[in-house]
Amino acid sequence: MATLQKIRNRGVFIGIIIGGALFAFIAGDALKSGGSLITNSRNEMAEIAGESVNIRDFQNRFNHNIEVAKLMSGQSSIPSEQTERLREQTWQQMVQEMVMNQEYEELGISVSSDELFDMIQGRNIDPTIRQMFQNENGTIDKEQVIATLQKLINAPKGTPQKEYWLNIEKAMSTQRTLTKYNSLIQKGLYMPNALVKNLAEKGSKKVDINYVVKNYNLIPDSTVSVSDGEIKAYYDDHKDLFKQSESRRIDYVPFSIEPSTDDYKATEKWLADIKADFVSENNNVQFVELNGDSDFNAFYFKKDEITNKDLAEFAFSGKKNDITDVYFENEAYKLAKINEIKMLPDSVKARHILIRAINGDYPTAQAKADSLKSLIEKGARFDDLAKTNSDDQGSAVNGGDLGWFTQGKMVQPFNDAAFNAKKNEVTVVLTQFGAHVIQVTKKGKAVKKVQLAIVDRKVEASNKTIQAAYAQARTFAGNNLERDAFLKAISEQKLQRRTANLKKDTKSIPGLENSRELVRAAYNTDEMETVLLNGDNSAVFEFGDKFVVAILSDIKEEGYSLVNDVATTIRREVRKEKKAKQMIAEMQKASQGAQSLLSVAQKEGLEVKTATGISFTSFQIPGAGIEPKVISTAAQIEKGKISEPVEGNQGVYMLLVTNEAKDEVTNETVESFKSRLEQGYQYRTNYQAYQALKENANVVDKRYKFY
Repeated sequence: MATLQKIRNRGVFIGIIIGGALFAFIAGDALKSGGSLITNSRNEMAEIAGESVNIRDFQNRFNHNIEVAKLMSGQSSIPSEQTERLREQTWQQMVQEMVMNQEYEELGISVSSDELFDMIQGRNIDPTIRQMFQNENGTIDKEQVIATLQKLINAPKGTPQKEYWLNIEKAMSTQRTLTKYNSLIQKGLYMPNALVKNLAEKGSKKVDINYVVKNYNLIPDSTVSVSDGEIKAYYDDHKDLFKQSESRRIDYVPFSIEPSTDDYKATEKWLADIKADFVSENNNVQFVELNGDSDFNAFYFKKDEITNKDLAEFAFSGKKNDITDVYFENEAYKLAKINEIKMLPDSVKARHILIRAINGDYPTAQAKADSLKSLIEKGARFDDLAKTNSDDQGSAVNGGDLGWFTQGKMVQPFNDAAFNAKKNEVTVVLTQFGAHVIQVTKKGKAVKKVQLAIVDRKVEASNKTIQAAYAQARTFAGNNLERDAFLKAISEQKLQRRTANLKKDTKSIPGLENSRELVRAAYNTDEMETVLLNGDNSAVFEFGDKFVVAILSDIKEEGYSLVNDVATTIRREVRKEKKAKQMIAEMQKASQGAQSLLSVAQKEGLEVKTATGISFTSFQIPGAGIEPKVISTAAQIEKGKISEPVEGNQGVYMLLVTNEAKDEVTNETVESFKSRLEQGYQYRTNYQAYQALKENANVVDKRYKFY
C-alpha cells in the first residue's frame, strides 16, 4: 500500500493516467482487434477511421478509467461531475488512439521494450518516474525503483498497485510515441530565410498616420436594395464562409409545477400545529434538526445582523425560550425561538495547535492534544509547542497565531470554543481537521448577541398539485400530437413556447434540470411532424419542477448552410459592399486636386484622426479597431502621399503617413525572428496535425444513442 500511496501523493499523474493532457491517453487491448469492435448497428456508438466502435468496448474502457481514478484518489466512488468528465475523456482517448495508431503503424513509429526499460531505470529516465522516485536531494533513487518493480512483478495478477503501474507504463509509452510523431512532423517545417527577412523588415517599420473614415452607417440601409440574385451570387462566391456543424432545434412547452394556494395554507398549518410542541421542548437544537428543512444555525446575532426587522425586534426585546408566531420568509414558513442570549465579543484573537486525526484516529489525536494542554498549563510555552507539534504549518511558524477573526469564520466547534472561552484559557476541541489546542489571547468588546432556533418548512407542491400539472401536460400532448395542432394549441391557449438549439453533446437545456433525455429524444428521430417521446414512449418529459412537451423543429446536417438560412447575413454584407463602392467614388471625387487630407475631410464633413506606431504586424488601429487592410496600406504607402480610398470593416478610409521610423534589421534580428516564428508553428503543429488526421478519419459520433 505504501507504493500506491506514494503514487497518489504525486497528483500530477492523474492527468497522465485519465487523460488530463490532450494526447495522453491509455492504450487498451480492446481496440487492437478490429473484429472485436464490429457489431450490429444497434450497439454501434461510433465509427472512427472506418472501424465500428461497440458500446460495450467503450463502457469497458470507461469502467477501467473509473477504477484508475478511484485508485488515484483513494475514494470508493467518483462524484457525478467527475464521472461525466471521465466519460468525455474516455471518448477522446478512444478517438485519439484509433486515429493515431493507424498513423504510427504506417510510419513505423513505436516504443520498444528496451526503450521502455531505459525510460524506467536506464540512462534516460522519464519525467514521470523522476517525480515518483526523486529523493530529497533531487536525484533518482534507482534502488527504490528496482525494489518497487520487484514487488510489483511478484504481486498476484489483479493487485491494484500492479494494475496501476501497468497503466503508468502504457501512458508513458503512449506519450513517447506521440512525442516521436510530433518531432517527425516538426522536423519537416522550414521557414525560408528570404521570407523571414521580408517579414522582419516589414515588422521593423513603424509609421504615424492621419486618417479619415466614412462610416457605413452614414448611408441608411433602407436606401440600398439587395436582390435575391445578388444574395445567391455572394453565397456561391463565398460558400466556405457558410460551413455549419450539425445541430437540431426543438420547440417545447413547459408546464411548471408550482405550489398551489392550498399548498401554502397546508404548510402554514403544519408549522402552527407543532408550535405547542416547540414551546414545551427543552432541546431546541434537536427539535430544529428533527423538524426543520434547514439545519440549526449556531450563530449568535447582533441586532443589525438580522435582516428581518420584525424578527430582530422580537429577538432583542424578548427573553430566552420566547417564540414567534408563524411567519413567511424566502418561500418558507418559519417559527423562531430564542435559544440563548449572551454577551459575546465581535472578534477574538487566538492561537492553536492542530493534531490531525490520521486515518480517522480521533482518540489518539485528542490524547496528544490533551497532553499538550497539560504541558502548557504547567508552564510550557504555547508558541514553542505549536512550532514543533502543529500540523497547521501555516500558523505553526507564527507559534500557532491565527490573528483576529470574527464569528463564523472558523468551523463551528472551533468557533464556539473560541468565542465562549475565557481570555488565556486553554481548551481542546475536535473538528473535521483533527484535535485543536486553543488559547484565546485577546477578546473584543462584549455586546449582546442572540442565538435563534428556527424551524422552517419550505412551501412545495403537493402530490395533488404535481398530478394536476402532469394532467395538464398529458392532456395537451394527447390532443396535439401533430405539428400543426401543437403550434395552434400553443397560440390559442396562450402557453409559453420556448426554443432550444441542440448539439449531440448538449448535456442540459437551460432552465430544464437534467434534461439530457430530451436531447437524446431529439437525436433519436428524424420525424418533425409529431411530438417527441421519452424512454417510456410518453410525450410528457419531467425535468425537476417542470413537465415538458416538445417537437423537433429543424435538422441541420454538417456541411453548408442553406442560402435562405444565411440570407440576412449575406444581405448585410452585400449592402456593405455597395455602400463601400458608393463611398469610394465619393471620396475619390473629393480628393481630386486636394493638397491635404484636411481638405478631403472638409469636403466630406469628416474628422481627421491620428494613430501612432502602426506596423505591418499591428493587430488593430487605436480608435478604429481591427482594420487589416488599412494597416497593410499604412505600412506600404509613401510618406506624405494621400492614399486611395481603402474599404475597411467599419467604413472607407483615406490616410496619410506623417512620420516613419525603422529599426535596424541585423542577422541576429532575423535569426531571433525566425526562431519565434518556428516555435509558434511547432506549437501549433502538435494540435493541427492531429486535427487534420481526425477530420480525415470521418468520425461519426453516435454517443447520443446511449448517454
